[in-house]
Amino acid sequence: MKSVRRRRSPSDSVPFRPPIRGESMDVLAALERKPSLNLFPIENRLSPRASAALATDAVNRYPYSETPVAVYGDVTGLAEVYAYCEDLAKRFFGARHAGVQFLSGLHTMHTVLTALTPPGGRVLVLAPEDGGHYATVTICRGFGYEVEFLPFDRRTLEIDYAVLAARLSRRPADVIYLDASSILRFIDARALRLAAPDALICLDASHILGLLPVAPQTLVLDGGFDSISGSTHKTFPGPQKGLLVTDSDVVAEKVAARMPFTASSSHSASVGSLAISLEELLPHRTAYAHQVIANARALAGLLAERGFDVAGGAFGHTDTHQVWVHFPEGNTPHEWGRLLTRANIRSTSVVLPSSAAPGLRLGTQELTRWGMTETDMAPVADLLERLLLRGDDAETVAKEVVELARAFPGVAFV
Repeated sequence: MKSVRRRRSPSDSVPFRPPIRGESMDVLAALERKPSLNLFPIENRLSPRASAALATDAVNRYPYSETPVAVYGDVTGLAEVYAYCEDLAKRFFGARHAGVQFLSGLHTMHTVLTALTPPGGRVLVLAPEDGGHYATVTICRGFGYEVEFLPFDRRTLEIDYAVLAARLSRRPADVIYLDASSILRFIDARALRLAAPDALICLDASHILGLLPVAPQTLVLDGGFDSISGSTHKTFPGPQKGLLVTDSDVVAEKVAARMPFTASSSHSASVGSLAISLEELLPHRTAYAHQVIANARALAGLLAERGFDVAGGAFGHTDTHQVWVHFPEGNTPHEWGRLLTRANIRSTSVVLPSSAAPGLRLGTQELTRWGMTETDMAPVADLLERLLLRGDDAETVAKEVVELARAFPGVAFV
């Protein structure tokens, strides 16, 4: 879908200047969108309707609910919005149950782990250097769980299912919580289930949630994952929220029973925004996911051609939205990271599983949401080459970044 151009606002031409300490601050101006090239793999662009939902009266309201001893008497029908959002999530992912009360991916992680793991239970997770979320180990140990890392093959960038099966045959685990934050390859749900037939297997799909409709080896709720959950603002282009889907009656009941004790408010306006995002993307979910992946592969190939050290060359560099670029020898995460920021390019420098060392972790989901296709990755690669390899002036590159960003002001796949 072609983007619709909009009129320039004052914030497009007047850069935001942080206030000097002691000055007042125009907070609304600070919150306005600034033209930039977003290569964060952890953000996306809301549609106008989904964004508008966040500014409604529902932002401060609770839905109607009853307990044996209480009634919360909402009169605006918010409970119906929650139910509609859950129905859309079930349709989107082909699941029997859905929960949309979670506040974020991390909140979902807390809720799922405490709902499904017995006291003192044994949990297997990905090590941070293998792509696991930075917080999972600390959270698990804080709850008193025994934590072990999943075996990971750094050559193929996949879980070593054979080694996992051998380990679990000697000592079973209660829960496998698969929390991949840095991920180039989709998880094989059936191979994982064969390796761990007796464990509860929970996928934290925060990064790949919007790509699951084209990942049949991963979107498996019957004979694969007991639950799939995660944040809804990365490859899925919704608000900052969390959701969970499952085919298991037991998992659905346990998570629902735990939910009131991890959050008293589910942020009704965000539930409405999530419902709109699901509704709008539902007819386009496979086209969008295919385009995100195609753009990532195109960008990775172009960067490799220009002299960047791009991970995953043996399998086409990436199967997801992420592109990993290794730093030159002696470079620190801050050198390129700060340079990219000065040039109005949003990016992340993290430890990459391909090297177990810091590198650039880029994503194409928001560029795709803008309406970009494979041919649009060439100017993106050119800007990165000029800035990081040829040493062009950051301020000069920043002006061209703004020009490119302004050419894509709308939202595609709605």
